[in-house]
Amino acid sequence: MTFYPVFLNLRGRRAVVIGGGAVAEQKVLGLLSAGAHVTVVSPETTPRLAALAGAGGIDVRRRPYRSGDLAGAWLAIAGTDDRGANAAVWAEAEREGVLLNAVDDLDHCSFIAPAIHREGDVTVAVSTSGKSPALAARLRQRVARLVGPAEARLCDLLGELRPELAARVPDTGARTALWYRIVDSDVIEFVRRGDDEGAHRRIDELLDSALPVHGQCRAAGLPAPGATAMVYLVGAGPGDPGLITAKGLEMLRSADVVVYDRLVAASLVAEAPPTAERVFVGKRPHGGAGDLAQDEINALLIERARRGLTVVRLKGGDPFVFGRGAEECEALRAAGVPFHVVPGVTSAIAAPAAAGIPVTHRRLASAFAVVTGHECDGVSNLDWEALARVPTLVVLMGLSALPEITARLLAHGAHADTPAAAIANGTLPSQRTVVGTLATLAARVREEGLEPPATVVVGEVVRVRELLGAEVVGLTHPARRLVSQV
Repeated sequence: MTFYPVFLNLRGRRAVVIGGGAVAEQKVLGLLSAGAHVTVVSPETTPRLAALAGAGGIDVRRRPYRSGDLAGAWLAIAGTDDRGANAAVWAEAEREGVLLNAVDDLDHCSFIAPAIHREGDVTVAVSTSGKSPALAARLRQRVARLVGPAEARLCDLLGELRPELAARVPDTGARTALWYRIVDSDVIEFVRRGDDEGAHRRIDELLDSALPVHGQCRAAGLPAPGATAMVYLVGAGPGDPGLITAKGLEMLRSADVVVYDRLVAASLVAEAPPTAERVFVGKRPHGGAGDLAQDEINALLIERARRGLTVVRLKGGDPFVFGRGAEECEALRAAGVPFHVVPGVTSAIAAPAAAGIPVTHRRLASAFAVVTGHECDGVSNLDWEALARVPTLVVLMGLSALPEITARLLAHGAHADTPAAAIANGTLPSQRTVVGTLATLAARVREEGLEPPATVVVGEVVRVRELLGAEVVGLTHPARRLVSQV
């Protein structure tokens, strides 16, 4: 059964609650907070309901329900365990056109009460269509961690701004675009710091920067497109969708357009609004006719932003760790498109950690270096002599060039028996790890059929896997206790 979600204005309206126990008390308090005039029908009531009645806060009829009790009511709640009584109340409610909720009795409900989280004027309701109130309550708790006093205060500030923005930006489309630009900006950060004046200044800056664009369009007789929106370069993390940052997930859920790579989890892309445009620009393992060149991706980001859309460029790992994020920022800046970088968890650290390998260790490694395998195949300008001396070397995207990588390290002084590991699909349920030495790893990876994407780790820290309970040699299961689970 599908219910139509709605918030009711109960101020000054009569509501009847059948029952006087703890459940009924909870319902009465909710109705009173919404401004309803409440009548309780029950032979007995809780002490709090009795106190409310004594103070004149509610009317109480101390007897069982009988036909006619819903006369003049706009809404009713049956909060008893008596299904027979619920059926009788339902019959009257249907006859009189009164909205009815029978607690935990879906067959006798014309509406259901959602689990509600309130912060000021921000109200979020969660419903499971009556199938699982416990699940709805737990989801409400998750919502409560996302929507707090700062969001409530921001709501107040935006409410105060509505008349001013309506006067200064009369075009409806332009005003809507500006509202989204404000909400998606860093104004909330000022509010979180308690800096309301700073929040007002930031909103004024966004408003002032938008007005010339709208004025020029109107003067030219063109439709106002709204201000250029923001492009967010968001790190999606190493694979496990639960490893995106809270800020990154917040931006993703407010996107108009999501431009994403091959290694971004499908379940993470699904977190974008249903109406958001999804554009896949990931490079396939061996290339393909559909692959977009970097300049085409840059042009795509610029074009969508200039249409007034909020664009999230979702990149595996961290945007600035071999993700060409800086190149995209340069292109956006040259085009005059505002952007914001939301860092992500890089697989250079997360994939080894998921396999039980720390990249640093007080006794074994006080430094580590990260290189990309794309720079290790063929001609390379890397200082291999220096890399051979680094306590821990992490190679991203290095599986195909692994024989060349190990050969160069050995040629520049690295010991053949240095522990080494390759982790494929790090942090994912399909994670596989092969462990060997610098001299044997390439052969072992080939024997075991390990496939990209993979992270290679070279150094004594690989031995720490033994201390954390993982096998040292051969294929192993992921060290799940080290990985965020979703």
